[in-house]
Amino acid sequence: MKKTILGILALTMVCCTPQRQETQQITITANDTIGRKMTLVPMGNNSGAAKMTMEDGAYTASITTSETGFYNLVSIKGYAQAIIPHYVPVTQGASTSHLTFGENGTLQLEGSKDNQALAAYTTAYAANSRALWALREGEAEAARPIIKAFITLADSVLGAYRCSKPVKEYIKIWAYINAYDSYTSVPRITRTKLHDMPYSVGDLLPEPHTVLDSPLAALFPNTPGIVYSTIPNRNNLDSALIYVTQHYTDTTLLKKVKDNIAGRYVSRYNYSVDFDKGLERLQKATEQYGLDPQHATNFAKHRATVPGQPFPEGIILRDREGNVVDFSTFRGKYVYIDLWASWCVPCLREVPALQQLEKTLKNKNVTFLSISIDASEEAWKKKMDEKHMHGHQLWNPDNTLGKALNVKGIPFFAIYDPAGNLYMHGAPRPSQGPGLVELLEGLK
Repeated sequence: MKKTILGILALTMVCCTPQRQETQQITITANDTIGRKMTLVPMGNNSGAAKMTMEDGAYTASITTSETGFYNLVSIKGYAQAIIPHYVPVTQGASTSHLTFGENGTLQLEGSKDNQALAAYTTAYAANSRALWALREGEAEAARPIIKAFITLADSVLGAYRCSKPVKEYIKIWAYINAYDSYTSVPRITRTKLHDMPYSVGDLLPEPHTVLDSPLAALFPNTPGIVYSTIPNRNNLDSALIYVTQHYTDTTLLKKVKDNIAGRYVSRYNYSVDFDKGLERLQKATEQYGLDPQHATNFAKHRATVPGQPFPEGIILRDREGNVVDFSTFRGKYVYIDLWASWCVPCLREVPALQQLEKTLKNKNVTFLSISIDASEEAWKKKMDEKHMHGHQLWNPDNTLGKALNVKGIPFFAIYDPAGNLYMHGAPRPSQGPGLVELLEGLK
């Protein structure tokens, strides 16, 4: 008899447990709807965004339920954009709220206590940020209370509203990230060198792992960067991975942080030194820490940056008439490559010096090749005409060459030898004058 009763109770509990909804109907009314467009974006999944339709004074969207119940409500009117966090429990199929837009970015929301709290902190955060950016040169000390105020404001909001546990955690994490980002902005705002700051981030905030070790922290795109910036010996791949696995337990956040560490390792590695050892180290770390194998694949693709390696395969270069030009056509001479784009101001500043270099260089064993990474063919051609660019001009719109050569910024220059192999990665710019001339004249 007792077993029967227990079985009935267990069945009753299962039946009464709220079930996760596959979709949610979210409705927002507003005091200002003229010319305003709204979009609902599940946090952590921008591809699942839904435009809200406007009818009878209400914005409505039916959307696939967010994994965490959190959404970004994006409001656009004219050139003004507001992003407001919105929460609907995953077990709730529908939600209705009223949003009031006030002056100076103030927001009021009538609906659940959760969303009232999120709107209240949004307003408080915006006002505190304006105070920070109003500081002037030399006022780094005045930023101290402003930075700490983000945490105080969050506590005040949470004291005023009875929020659910996820929203409480979200607001605490949000405030911490606001404070951390504000600290990193102070040197730029007050024109203070980092080593002259009158306080450190550790003087103002607790260690990140005490606040950010949560799947909700992974919803913020800058969280992995904050974690990375606080890792001792972070430039060592193994040390960085050991540290984060010892200090963070949430698997969702850990994956993003480890991807961030591996991605930085790939982009910052000096490929001209111990390429094979670097790749082997990453492959071992991939097995040991469960990294995405794509990082090792990306590393391997950068072998093209090692002197002596041939010009990368699969690079499509087109001339002005649209014809595909194979890099092998330049074999027999050293090739000085200029990677540029029409929108790149520093690139355009190099054009006169490059043209002069082409005219005056006496070494006929060197040829010049400019390769544009413009997405627009029209923009490329227009800028060539404006600058009277002559000689070998080719187009690589998908920037596959820059990716293969791990180019971090343009203009970028490289030299290939007569056999088509890399001679110098990151060659001097034309504007650097005699040093480059001497280098090129000496290539035989």
